[in-house]
Amino acid sequence: MPHSNKIKTLLVILTSSFLFSCDKEVETIVETKTIRDTIRIIDTLNIDRPINFKATKGVYGSRITLSWTPMPLAQKYQIWKFNGSTQKYDLFKELADTTFDDANISKALTKNFYKVRTFNSTSVYSRFSDADFGYTSGLNYYRASFFGSEGTGPTQFNFTMHIEVDKAGNIYVSDEGANRVLKFDPAGKFLEQFYTGSGARAIAFLPNGNYIATRTQSNSYVQIFNANKQLIREWGTYGTGDSNFGNIECLTLDDEQNIWIVDGVNHRVKKYDINGNLLLKFGQQGSGNGDFNAPFGICYLNNKIYVSDTRNNRVEVFDKAGKFLKIFPVKGYIHGMRTDGTNLFLANSPGYVIKTDESGDVQEKIGEGTFNNLVDMAIGPNGEVITCDVYGRRISIFKKG
Repeated sequence: MPHSNKIKTLLVILTSSFLFSCDKEVETIVETKTIRDTIRIIDTLNIDRPINFKATKGVYGSRITLSWTPMPLAQKYQIWKFNGSTQKYDLFKELADTTFDDANISKALTKNFYKVRTFNSTSVYSRFSDADFGYTSGLNYYRASFFGSEGTGPTQFNFTMHIEVDKAGNIYVSDEGANRVLKFDPAGKFLEQFYTGSGARAIAFLPNGNYIATRTQSNSYVQIFNANKQLIREWGTYGTGDSNFGNIECLTLDDEQNIWIVDGVNHRVKKYDINGNLLLKFGQQGSGNGDFNAPFGICYLNNKIYVSDTRNNRVEVFDKAGKFLKIFPVKGYIHGMRTDGTNLFLANSPGYVIKTDESGDVQEKIGEGTFNNLVDMAIGPNGEVITCDVYGRRISIFKKG
């Protein structure tokens, strides 16, 4: 063999050996992953995986919107969706955008799990993002009726900030601008002027038929009446001490018939027994855990007290001893709060009622676009959501449908 051919042959062998070595070197950085033991993924590790992947939870009636942050070098993405029948993640959609609406939802309020990855080609793709779940609301509520207008007549309102229902479904509207509480039947027919008090505020009904009425600018801020409207006891004057209130907003009862009252001006919550004895108080103005800035709404659910910390845009959760437990943030100002025994309902001013579970995951937005300034609501005996629009001077009744 000529000397030059020997050299060429040697170079080919060396080059092949070098390339083989490089191939092996590349293979050492290839990572194999299994998600739920169902998908084998070869990750080239040279493309970033998507971050900030989110799926909407109950925001929309018939779709789940997926979104994530655009990634450098990404040409397109793959969305994978978990299949409950096969217990596997299946390839669901390839797209170049970073948002996608999944309208292929078979059942409302059911969790649907997704992941997304950068996918430029069959040989260039990233790890999967963290998984997230979403669900549709199904739009379970519709506005069945409404009543009210501006004025001082029997079906008119001046400044309605609080609302309540009794076990028969009758509706009580506190019109504090006119110093009165008006009573209506479940269909909105006027029945009577139920209570008169300076700056009439929230009311609540006890299981024995007695009721609590609150007011401001008076010698007693809290009053308890029997079913015949006879005053049984009263307490509370203006001030900052243990026996004082700066301003009463909402109130609630726990399973022991203790009375929890929100003082929005003094930025605190007070707990009383049925005889008006102060059991505990907590809160101060601030933004730390357990602090408040103009609290308004309060409700009791499953041994916990939920308080809307309005200007801090959050809901704070406490145990029955007043110990701070947790916070979940919300968008907008949350005023009144109620529960149907399972879910929370939050009056999000100005625009809609947010229905959530105990952890704050949104299940539905009720009445979006129908309010001027929503401040309070009540839950009727058949699950109706009865809302109070302070500037619209209107009471709206939403029913499941």
